[in-house]
Amino acid sequence: MTLYRCILVPIIISVFLFYILKPLNNVFIQNGISKGISSLLTLIISLIAALLILYFFIRYAILEFNGLAKNINNLSPNTKTFTSQKPINSIVNEIYKYININELIKIANNIMIHYTQNFQSNLYKNINDIVDVFSKMLLVLLILFFLLKDGCKLRDKFIDLFPEKYRDFLSETLYDVDRALNAYVTGQLMVALSLAIMIYIGYKIIHMPNALIWAFFTFILGFIPFIGFFISMIIPSIIAISKGLYMIIKLSIVFITVQTLKGRVVVPLIMSSALKIHPLTDIFLVVTAVSYGGSMAAFVVVPLYAIVKVTVLSLYKYRIIKIR
Repeated sequence: MTLYRCILVPIIISVFLFYILKPLNNVFIQNGISKGISSLLTLIISLIAALLILYFFIRYAILEFNGLAKNINNLSPNTKTFTSQKPINSIVNEIYKYININELIKIANNIMIHYTQNFQSNLYKNINDIVDVFSKMLLVLLILFFLLKDGCKLRDKFIDLFPEKYRDFLSETLYDVDRALNAYVTGQLMVALSLAIMIYIGYKIIHMPNALIWAFFTFILGFIPFIGFFISMIIPSIIAISKGLYMIIKLSIVFITVQTLKGRVVVPLIMSSALKIHPLTDIFLVVTAVSYGGSMAAFVVVPLYAIVKVTVLSLYKYRIIKIR
């Protein structure tokens, strides 16, 4: 498990980012800039863009959650605001009869105070955790830099380790693997981005609270094939239930519309040339991976299957193994 966390996860993240940033790096190289400087420029531009996006997103999230906290503080079963509203959801009314919101807020405040008081006693552990996170981030950046700079050299050196008679097979196999991974990662990025944009527009139309935050979660989970989008709908569905039947209907329409556009337009248009894998195979792989290895396994299982498939086909083509 330690090996998995310390080495394999940074490598997986680095390879994923490599295929996302590879087009930008190629633009610099094609304009006559050396590979080292191109890789450095690619990382700097990407880091600046990521930090700007993170800054504005965190700022937006803080404002949204501050507004949500104020609304919660103002809620009470006996307030005029609550009683004057149209009772669109009997479930919420029943909950307010048996749950004291003010008491829940006090419990939450006590939990925060408890963790604040224990922060000093756990300071050493917290520092170690922070150092561990930054060391992994640094490792990802270093691996990513050398992949952008020396990706082709690493492949050639790996091929040179084997006897001459296997080099054509290895060269073609690695080329096919590289092409498959590039198509999958860039395609999945476009699918996730398309999903996030469509779901954000839908949330804004139906006035879903914190639309940008839930759309961002849709983007992140969109990299997990098939089930990622369904997982991203859990929290918005809970919010819709709390707001009443009308919001549930509107969210259902948004969900069905986006899912239909994804299945009928986005995925066939973007992923048609990426990986020739049957949808049932995809579903089986992802569900099995989630059961045994969690979200990270679900994230890597499809490209890993593609690598195995490409390798087996190359082996069969070169008659290194025989399929009967």
